Amino acid sequence: MDIRFLTTFLEVAETRHFGRAAENLYLTQSAVSARIKLLEEYFNTALFIRNRNSIQITPAGQKLIPYAQELSNTLSKARKLLAQEECQHISCASTQNAFLLCFSNWLPNLLTHFNSVSFQHEIATIEQITRQLHEHSIDVALTTSQVKSDDIESSLLFEVSLCMYQSNSANSEIDSEIHDINIEWSPSVNDKLGKLHPELRKAKLRTSSIDVALALAAVEVSRLILPITSHAFLDTNLREVLANFTPSQLTQEVKIPVYLNQLKNQKNRGVEELIAYMQLKVK
Repeated sequence: MDIRFLTTFLEVAETRHFGRAAENLYLTQSAVSARIKLLEEYFNTALFIRNRNSIQITPAGQKLIPYAQELSNTLSKARKLLAQEECQHISCASTQNAFLLCFSNWLPNLLTHFNSVSFQHEIATIEQITRQLHEHSIDVALTTSQVKSDDIESSLLFEVSLCMYQSNSANSEIDSEIHDINIEWSPSVNDKLGKLHPELRKAKLRTSSIDVALALAAVEVSRLILPITSHAFLDTNLREVLANFTPSQLTQEVKIPVYLNQLKNQKNRGVEELIAYMQLKVK
């Protein structure tokens, strides 16, 4: 049985509401309901009585609470103990664009600098990152939008200036149509770009992924807004691609923020050293 099911049970028991429990755990209400149902099947008893506008915990559910709390606390202690092992394991995540803006550039140096640490990295959406930070399945994450949660510290790490580029596809005719591509960076950034370049609102393609935008730009003459090539931490392959595009300055400077995200009151020494290393890189 997944120990997170017991965490979900404790949250529902505390809030007495599936919707509020889902919000607190950054899950969908259907996911919370499914976890409770699986728990009830596992213990072969009802844990909650579902009324129309409320839920009540059953006597069986009441008896389960102290055991669920004990298991959850034991797991938390085990995490802290394992974090103190000589060979540490640090789990990182980043949104795809944040990875291209810095993490792909940093990763080789991180592996060398922290030679006694075993790293895990994954690409995730900001919603997945928020949930995984709360679940302690990742330790630190980089995003291009600020994570909004009372339990997560989301601090600005650095900013990257943007530039307008035009691709020159060898497969297209000289007088072929220019396709606008709107990369969705963050609501605030895209609002600024939309005011400066209204044509982006009617873009041929809208995507949150730099890689997807480049896939179209490689086969069609396209106009798109991407980081400046002089950005120190830019992904090497992306820099090489942009070198073949025709750049032009935006009418007004617009920057993409990159945020460093971690749970507040972080006590993992290895994670603290990693964060300090990242902060030093951008000074």
